[in-house]
Amino acid sequence: MAAIPRHSPANSEELIPERTLSVVSLNTAKETNSEKIVYALQSAPRLRQADLFLLQEVADEDGKTNVAEEVARGLGYFAEFAAAAPGVHDQGLAIVSRYPIHDVQIRRLKRYDLGSRTRSRFALAATVSTPWRDLRLWNAHLDTRINAAERLEQIQCVIDEAARHAGPRLIGGDFNTNDVYWFRNRLPLPGGPAHSGMIRRAMKQHGFETPLADALNTFPVLRRHLDWIFVRGLRPLAASVEPAAFSDHNAIWTRLSLEQSSESHGHHAPGERC
Repeated sequence: MAAIPRHSPANSEELIPERTLSVVSLNTAKETNSEKIVYALQSAPRLRQADLFLLQEVADEDGKTNVAEEVARGLGYFAEFAAAAPGVHDQGLAIVSRYPIHDVQIRRLKRYDLGSRTRSRFALAATVSTPWRDLRLWNAHLDTRINAAERLEQIQCVIDEAARHAGPRLIGGDFNTNDVYWFRNRLPLPGGPAHSGMIRRAMKQHGFETPLADALNTFPVLRRHLDWIFVRGLRPLAASVEPAAFSDHNAIWTRLSLEQSSESHGHHAPGERC
């Protein structure tokens, strides 16, 4: 599968093909104002028409609704949310969908001791029931200050689990792919294996391809490509990077065909840890 060209301008009058699903992955940058998020999503044509959002760094407060559920209410969508750990209120993951969500599971990823600001990394897995087919997906947020081999090791259990399923599958999120070597997980140095290349090769070995070109700008501050969507059993029709005014990330967007493939629909149900 060839990546969709990086320049794919949005058109407010785009016709939506039948039996397709538009997917967005976006780091919400701990934004607590759901109205600001909804306004930004509805101001961008491709984000406004999106059927499915994978959100990272989702804020929540004890005893209160998390931001993703508030956004879902504003859009009239379904939502599923999971906090990173007890007492952590700005590192949640969420799935917001036009279609019902079920079979939600949390997958704890390998924990690295970074010396400071060590976080509990995980993936949120779920099935989205579209009018045409079910889609199994994984939304993940990986560590920043780890090297390429460690980054692959952190996401490998998700890749392995997804490969064991059949039917349409999608892995996305903020993978924090950067092109530096982290000395003792603290000091960034130039050089070392390219993080994105290592991830893409591992995904391809398991049948997953990305509709996104390499070296896109999904993190404008440093002009880095941190965010990804990989698919199997789905045919990409278009892809682009879309600004999100409230976030320090740009959103990534793709439209996928849900036409029947030769893959079967059964799947395995692994345990809670990868």
